[in-house]
Amino acid sequence: MAVGRRCQAPVTRIPGRDGTFDVYIESPAARAAVVAAAATMMHQPLEAMGVRTALRGGYRIWAFGTDRTLSTVTISRISVRSPGGARIEAADVFRERLFLGTVASHGIIEPLRARFPEFIFTTLPSGPLDVVLHMPTGVERYRVTDEDRSRLIGVCNE
Repeated sequence: MAVGRRCQAPVTRIPGRDGTFDVYIESPAARAAVVAAAATMMHQPLEAMGVRTALRGGYRIWAFGTDRTLSTVTISRISVRSPGGARIEAADVFRERLFLGTVASHGIIEPLRARFPEFIFTTLPSGPLDVVLHMPTGVERYRVTDEDRSRLIGVCNE
């Protein structure tokens, strides 16, 4: 909660090469930090129910690309593999999610986040892992190190 109050969250971001995807991994703890950050930005009390809801649902992995990538490439699935380990497939997939809400800086209702698609994993291996994007054109692999997993990113529009 303290990390979220500082407008940071342990959301892992693995940047892609030019014209490819950035991969994001969001843990339940990261979602709880985002709830705390939103409460801070909106000058609202932190509600236990929002935190409990954020802590459910496992790990979420999604990929976000350039406008050119988004219009021409479809991700059919994402899998995860630890070095030398078995491939882990997503337990669930959300094909489209669009959140509406008020933005702290000006209070109007607008879209806050859309992810296409979002893959849900019940668990992830500890330590380094590879995230594999499966597309009709082939696969792209993204190495996730322990350092990547411990990095904090800013989650507030300040």
